[in-house]
Amino acid sequence: MIQKTFPVADKELPLSFRPVIEHARTQIMQNGIRSFTIEKLTAELRMSKKTIYKYFTSKEEFVEAVLRYNFDDLFSKVEKLLEESDDLLQHIYHSIYIISNHLSVMNSNSVYEIKLYYPNIWNRVEQFRNSFMNDLTSRIKKAQTLGLIRKDIKTDFLTGIIVGVVQNVFNRNFLSNIPILFRK
Repeated sequence: MIQKTFPVADKELPLSFRPVIEHARTQIMQNGIRSFTIEKLTAELRMSKKTIYKYFTSKEEFVEAVLRYNFDDLFSKVEKLLEESDDLLQHIYHSIYIISNHLSVMNSNSVYEIKLYYPNIWNRVEQFRNSFMNDLTSRIKKAQTLGLIRKDIKTDFLTGIIVGVVQNVFNRNFLSNIPILFRK
């Protein structure tokens, strides 16, 4: 059976609509929610606004669907990794890599705006973060019992460092102070 639709929020959209959602996601993550407009999106994609409003009743509903799609994509990638990876250290490394890559394209204003205007989505992000931290802590403890990580390192401390580094991906000042990342 050939898939003709894909889920976004609580809607089934035609596969041909995926590039619209992807382009909107890029705009929102890079420029923020307040600067995102349906007019700019449709102009860049050379499509009618009616096409968007055929599936969504408002800009807010569309943005919420794009944000849910964005974070559902991240969550599913990490969950898939949990199912596939037996190697503890590889799992920890790949989880951090996936999350960092996904979040590195986000403008810090986008994070603030999601917290402010879309608290339900932010709550899901926080639930994921807490779940990820718990999973990471348990994997670190297991790696310690297997001798892969030193036992004298406190797991909560190591988890905090890892999560702190991932969260600092949002902080442009943090990144600009690491000269090795920006060699010319």
